[in-house]
Amino acid sequence: MKLLGVGFSLLLLISLGCNSVETSAEVSGTVLLGSEPLAEGEIIFEAVDNSKAPGAGMIKDGRYTIQVLPGSKKVKIQASRSAAKIDPVMKIAMKESILGPEFNERTTLKAEIKPGRNDKVDFQVKQMGEK
Repeated sequence: MKLLGVGFSLLLLISLGCNSVETSAEVSGTVLLGSEPLAEGEIIFEAVDNSKAPGAGMIKDGRYTIQVLPGSKKVKIQASRSAAKIDPVMKIAMKESILGPEFNERTTLKAEIKPGRNDKVDFQVKQMGEK
């Protein structure tokens, strides 16, 4: 009988723990560079208060689909191209960002992610130096 009580308590603790685990939401959308799809890059959704793990994924032909924990997010978009400089150690072309810091390091992009599917979470970015 005592074993039954311990088993029930364990089952109750497990079920309570499972309910407290937050499930990720599917987020998809497009990223335009000006009026054209961004050829390739990376998109990162970070919790505004840094309380949850970020979600990140690749952008290909202006489209992305990733898993993100729900909540208020700041969004960073990164894209680069080969620079004219050659890395002196690796002997390959270095990479340089093509987007301004307002889209990555000092992002102004935001999104509110709800549980479930979040379609058409779209963004428009500009090349560095463009107004």
